[in-house]
Amino acid sequence: MHKQSRRQGRNFPNRAFRSLSVILLCAIVFVQPVIATTYISAEPIPTEAIVGSSNLNKILGIGYSNLEFWSNRLLNDCHIVDNVIYALSSNGAITTINAGNTTFSVAAGGFEAVTDPSFVFNVTDSGTGAASAGDINALSNTLGYVLNQGGTAHFSPDNSKAYALSLDYAVVSFGSALTGLNAKGFFDFLGTIDPALWSGTFAGFTQIGDSMLFLKPATTKQEFITGLFTAASTAANTFPFPSYATLNNNGQPTTAKAGVAFPGNDWVAFPGGEQYLASLGNPSQQLLNDLAKLRQHHLEAVANLLGAIDKGNVSNYLNHQFKCSK
Repeated sequence: MHKQSRRQGRNFPNRAFRSLSVILLCAIVFVQPVIATTYISAEPIPTEAIVGSSNLNKILGIGYSNLEFWSNRLLNDCHIVDNVIYALSSNGAITTINAGNTTFSVAAGGFEAVTDPSFVFNVTDSGTGAASAGDINALSNTLGYVLNQGGTAHFSPDNSKAYALSLDYAVVSFGSALTGLNAKGFFDFLGTIDPALWSGTFAGFTQIGDSMLFLKPATTKQEFITGLFTAASTAANTFPFPSYATLNNNGQPTTAKAGVAFPGNDWVAFPGGEQYLASLGNPSQQLLNDLAKLRQHHLEAVANLLGAIDKGNVSNYLNHQFKCSK
């Protein structure tokens, strides 16, 4: 889920709170844990304000599986996320985020009827060696800048007061490995149960391991619970054992509260990404140069993908011709 609608500025894991990659990584039990976790969701697919509606539609038109492959190549071959963290760390902009408290991978994020792959982060935000709230905010904003997003999301299911907003959420868990494509399929199926939970305002989810975390859209709490519970209860023949996992003490479906923030940038009003960069306080010129270079690398990757789409050779490009910017 991500923040602003991709059509306006993006991402609810890129589409307002999409979506919301958001923010995916290991199975989770949503109870009050000893160690709390924040999730960050940021898409590699750029906002319409950057590439235009025609190019955005071309990108979305290659399908989830191709976009997932492209996203994994950016993550694993080009190390785009590693490079963002290194740039921030080496320039002193973040000091507490490291391999001991932060993991990330490609997972599904949905927002307003569309599901895309997202970079979703699992960040330990309490206890010894935890990442600070300031560093989480800096990382989330910087990812939005480098990945040319209208918005990203970070949220804590463990602490409703962790960030600026407190929103209801519910979790659907699956009994076996949940693929991004299956997560997309379940989100689409949810739309047949209640369209407001699929294509309605702020409808979206973030895949976290074998679970899908849904933030309540612009519906009543009861409609949200009923629709999601019905979808989970009736989808067993199609999906790997979905179950509504957010239950009260009597075992009945309910919601919980998450602390949520939606960093964003209006690229029309702030074409230099100033709203994102403001989270860095007083960054050095070296850091700004490093981040601008990484942003350009992402734009080059987008241009190369669009070139392959125009030539009709997306599969060959992704499998044999893909290369990272230097």
